[in-house]
Amino acid sequence: MQIKLVRSHSFEWLFLLIVFPIFIEIFLLKMIKTDVCIIGAGPSGASTSLMLSKYKVPHYIIDKATFPRDKTCGDGLILYAYKSLKELGLLERFLKHPKFIHSKKINLHLNNTLRVTFKESEKRDMVISYGKRIDFDFFLVNHLSEQYAIKEFGNAVKKIEAHPDGYMVRLKDGKEILSKVIVGADGIQSIVSRKLGQNTVDRSKVSTFISAYFKDVNGLSLKNEAEIRIVYKGIPLFFYVFPLADNQVNVTLGGNAKKIQAYNINLKEEVTTILTSHPKVVDKFKDAEQVNAWRGWGIPYQFRKQKAYGNRFLLVGDAAGLANAFYKEGVGTGMMSGIICAKKIAECIRENDFSEERLASYQKELQKEFGKLLRFSELVLRLAKFKQLFFLTVRVLKNRLERKSVGVIKRRSY
Repeated sequence: MQIKLVRSHSFEWLFLLIVFPIFIEIFLLKMIKTDVCIIGAGPSGASTSLMLSKYKVPHYIIDKATFPRDKTCGDGLILYAYKSLKELGLLERFLKHPKFIHSKKINLHLNNTLRVTFKESEKRDMVISYGKRIDFDFFLVNHLSEQYAIKEFGNAVKKIEAHPDGYMVRLKDGKEILSKVIVGADGIQSIVSRKLGQNTVDRSKVSTFISAYFKDVNGLSLKNEAEIRIVYKGIPLFFYVFPLADNQVNVTLGGNAKKIQAYNINLKEEVTTILTSHPKVVDKFKDAEQVNAWRGWGIPYQFRKQKAYGNRFLLVGDAAGLANAFYKEGVGTGMMSGIICAKKIAECIRENDFSEERLASYQKELQKEFGKLLRFSELVLRLAKFKQLFFLTVRVLKNRLERKSVGVIKRRSY
């Protein structure tokens, strides 16, 4: 007689009843849902977060670094940095902070005899401020809302995937955040810009720089005036000496990335030559000591050539290519773009619409705020390539430029 064995499934069902709920619980604990996820907590990302908190919008803000963290930069703050700080309610605290110093004058030297001075009116406080990025970025991050901003610092983004309800952001520690809208505040190599916007970095629209800190520099202005020099090596290079609160100075040299490569310019060699032989610079640095090694970075000014929005995502700051082509500043425009971005997101949350069509107006608002200034800066940079014509134009227009700049500074700052 053959006995047919019937397999019992009681053990398998028992296993599922016990283990499956535990698995689901672990999965749900790792997957977080939010309306907004900001990737990058530099000035543009932090400003987005600060403005969202003003609108009482809960959100996540992610950065691979923990703060305070160092960041290579020229360390100068102008125009939109002030305007943004004022709108965020932080300007007075910034002005009183011991890590930041301020000046009413910027001196732009086109050569050893031709100088354009941009200065603030007697009734206003400053035209430029200086602060190391380790301090300024920490200042902003320290003011992030405890109520509305959930911080994921020291936790890099590994992957972003489309989801029916938005985007799934996977972090290094395995955490998953499902967000209705993503803000790319992650700089020139933005994963959001690359993966979601399909943007690429155009090196013809990038400025590349090296910078280092020096101490014991002689002959600095007692009023902290900015020193900027244009040095021609086939192309215009921009040389900056900015004083800092700790009595060090930031020395920076750079120019257009593609042209620097084409002309085979070694920025370290060029800046050393300037510091040791330039007639207007050498005496200041004859007793100076370099504090750290030369470090490089790039800032993009390709805003007009790329989209800063798409279905369920927006780009701010360097991720949106918003740096200024001529005077090479991107912190202020980045912060202001974060504020504009946050306002747009608040509108979209009210309407529950994060579509590409709805977000298209964000690009128009950026264009309205920055377009004229960015176009003018690119035009001046193109003119600067023609050395003698540039010098002649500036000589003719110098007085008018200096007069007009007072009104421009006032409109675009505080």
